[in-house]
Amino acid sequence: MKSIPRRTVLRGVLGGAAIALPLPRLSAMLDRNGTAYADGSPLRPRYMTWFFGNGAYPEHWLPENVGTADAWTVSPALMPLAEFKPWLAVLSGHHVKVEPLGATHKYGACCMLTGATSGGPNHVGDVRRPSLDQLIAPIINADTAFPGGLHVGISNVTGAGALDFNISFNGPEAPNPPIYSPSDLFAQLFALSGTLAPDPALFRRKKILDAVREDAKSLHARLGSDDKERMDRHLDGLDQLQAQINTSIEGGDCGIPVDPDMAYPDRGEDGIVTRARCQAFADLLVYALSCELTRVATQVFTCSACHASYDEAGLPGTFHDDYGHLAHPMGEEYARQGFFKGVEYTMSCFAELLRRFRDTPDGADSNLLDNSAIYVTSCVGHPNYHSVRNIPTLIVGKAGGALRGDIHHQSPDDNASKIPFTVLRAFDPNATSFGEDEGLVTEDFPELLT
Repeated sequence: MKSIPRRTVLRGVLGGAAIALPLPRLSAMLDRNGTAYADGSPLRPRYMTWFFGNGAYPEHWLPENVGTADAWTVSPALMPLAEFKPWLAVLSGHHVKVEPLGATHKYGACCMLTGATSGGPNHVGDVRRPSLDQLIAPIINADTAFPGGLHVGISNVTGAGALDFNISFNGPEAPNPPIYSPSDLFAQLFALSGTLAPDPALFRRKKILDAVREDAKSLHARLGSDDKERMDRHLDGLDQLQAQINTSIEGGDCGIPVDPDMAYPDRGEDGIVTRARCQAFADLLVYALSCELTRVATQVFTCSACHASYDEAGLPGTFHDDYGHLAHPMGEEYARQGFFKGVEYTMSCFAELLRRFRDTPDGADSNLLDNSAIYVTSCVGHPNYHSVRNIPTLIVGKAGGALRGDIHHQSPDDNASKIPFTVLRAFDPNATSFGEDEGLVTEDFPELLT
């Protein structure tokens, strides 16, 4: 096996346009120890925020026992994540300490994302500080095609004005709105390959892989067996993505894409909550993060105080009111059990993303989940009481060895800002604080850091 540059791409011509397809992190790009790129550049982990609205009942969400490894087991709500327990950290006992300005769904989410209460200057607007992803982006993402990260969303149903639909902010009144169409994200990713926008007719007539086949064959001969397998898996995945986009094209050579969500069977329209929409975005996000087109991303499953329905889970109506606030016509117990079912469904959709992270090789003897940190949080704790204690929070992944997994860490009445600060410290050990006013912290949770 010969060393290859970290920026190696596969080149070709498609419809007269030069294209360049990025590759994932291969062992041949690394030094002999697999701890840095061959040119001496450091390996940078990836970061993602994953947000879901309306909180969770602590008795359903929190594991019974605390500790590490065999000392704890996943709770009913987290059972869909059981296979990822070695990478999973559950945080409990924390308390949002910021000044309660505006709706609980708003200031609770603001604290978990920014370490401050809601509102910009004079508490007017959305947030007062940048969100965690935008603090991490300058540290690990400045040299990528999307230095501010990629931002996507599943549900676009109102959150009663709590924080609109955004979870990523450069600062007050400067959100990074999510993309709701996987096909729009596909177009953004492949605009980097040499054309301003993928031509649907061109996709129908010519395959991207055919255009780079000769270059891929030449590189294949220079790789070791593990890297050959990784490259083949990467290209197969790209081939499947193109096939899915092709299914949305109708008509003759000048055909145009139909609704982007038609690219996946039974997926529903943009903004509808379905597992297939989560799968579609998971494919594209993992592709972008694996190839280091970006190292930062956010995903809004449902926004703060979201009134969407979870029809696919058998939960029609408004999840916020009918189930979260126990207002279902069938009664409170029916609503409570429906809310439990909805949270389990949410975690099963999140598992689609984690499965792709775990199954994507990344460098020598590791996968993308080993080399990433995914911060999962919500806007409230107990949904019916609008509690700001025990807002459901997870950290998933090892961040390239900076974070421990397989732990339920409990810190009764501790400042909730310590959790995002701990994540920030995993990417910047020199960070000294996070948040402001009552949300300001200068201490992390050392139990979570290696």
